[in-house]
Amino acid sequence: MSRRSKFNVPAAALRWSVERVGIEFGLASATLRKSLAKSSATADQDGLFTTRQVVDALFGSLAVEKLATQKEVRRKLELENAITTGSVLDRGSLSKVFALIADAISSRIMSCNELSRTAKEDILSG
Repeated sequence: MSRRSKFNVPAAALRWSVERVGIEFGLASATLRKSLAKSSATADQDGLFTTRQVVDALFGSLAVEKLATQKEVRRKLELENAITTGSVLDRGSLSKVFALIADAISSRIMSCNELSRTAKEDILSG
């Protein structure tokens, strides 16, 4: 003779009213409504929410948070690796070098005797 376990959860998915969730978790209905709205949870035609919607609204979506954290960790590691391998350029130094190059080109153009002053200014302004 097999032993059947007893439980009080119905076979169909549970649906919660805002008032019942408030009682169950000790929250004011207004607070719960704000949390549900913030998580974009929409009630069914009877105004009820699924257990997942309620849990996500109250405690946040753990899977989404874990994914966001992993993306940030990955981005940090990629940046650290780029710095370690020397493939990151210093913006300030790069700007200084480009300014020196631009000055050198401008000086070379202005010292060229084969171009008129107007031609030199056109080249430098464009």
